Amino acid sequence: MLKSKILIVDDSEDVRLLIRKTLENNFILEEAQTSDEVMTKAYDFKPDLIVLDIMLPDTSGYEICSQLKSKEEFKNTPIIFLSSKVGSNSRITGYKLGAIQYIEKPFEPNELKEVITAVLKSVSSIDTSEIQNFDDIVLNIPSQEVHVTGEKIHFTSSEFKIIHLLLKNKNRVLSREKILDHISPGNFSANDRMIDTYISALRRKIKPSHFSIQSVYGEGYKITLAS
Repeated sequence: MLKSKILIVDDSEDVRLLIRKTLENNFILEEAQTSDEVMTKAYDFKPDLIVLDIMLPDTSGYEICSQLKSKEEFKNTPIIFLSSKVGSNSRITGYKLGAIQYIEKPFEPNELKEVITAVLKSVSSIDTSEIQNFDDIVLNIPSQEVHVTGEKIHFTSSEFKIIHLLLKNKNRVLSREKILDHISPGNFSANDRMIDTYISALRRKIKPSHFSIQSVYGEGYKITLAS
């Protein structure tokens, strides 16, 4: 079985060494310390997942994440933020930019390994039927492209997973916990506010369609099709 490739981005040699010792037996690893190195190695190495620090010497991990997600080659590459920036605002910013996980430093190396394994398993298990039509919303699963009433709309990787999950479970109420576990398995630090942020963005993006996402007090969300 081929090993997955992980790009580790951190300006601390000690952190990179710790991650390398934790992951080297199970994954193929490459490292970067600056934004220029990240983009060069991302194109050359073609990682299956990126572990990204936020506080880098030449720019922020947020900016790097935004750059990567704007490229066709990396828009579906899972990104895990690993940072000393704590608090829900930092995590929410990371998720809105398209990161799939956010782990605060100091971290438990084995937890990072388990999160990476879970994320890669989740990505590999996504339904690979090429095109899925849901009335006036059409999903291209391999490319994670979304067309709403015929117009291509940009969705982040997490947004795509949520809309796909909701549409597959049309008229069924899904709890915030279920949605969170679907997009970010094993992430115990995220909260309801992050899911609410995603839902708000999705409502705006699917507004031209006949679908609407409804809040069910105390339960979660469901997507329905107007009659």
